[in-house]
Amino acid sequence: MAIIEASSCELPVVVSDAGGLPEVVRDGVTGLVVPRNDSAALSAALARLVADAELRARMGKAGRALVQREYEWERCVDHMLECYAALLRSHRR
Repeated sequence: MAIIEASSCELPVVVSDAGGLPEVVRDGVTGLVVPRNDSAALSAALARLVADAELRARMGKAGRALVQREYEWERCVDHMLECYAALLRSHRR
């Protein structure tokens, strides 16, 4: 949730490629994805963002747009309801 919250505040994010993190970050668009356990890649990604205000702003805006499009509460509720309805349909068969 912290990644989605940061993105909703127009903050670019740096995440590792572990777990579901790459699913919520579009590498090079809303933030940067680095290999897990690669401190050099993490350092380079952070330095890149620190050095480039335009990149930070562009990624931040793209991140907010992604959150509004994909993770807005009503859309998530609608998706959950669709999942429940599909589950009920499959159970009735």
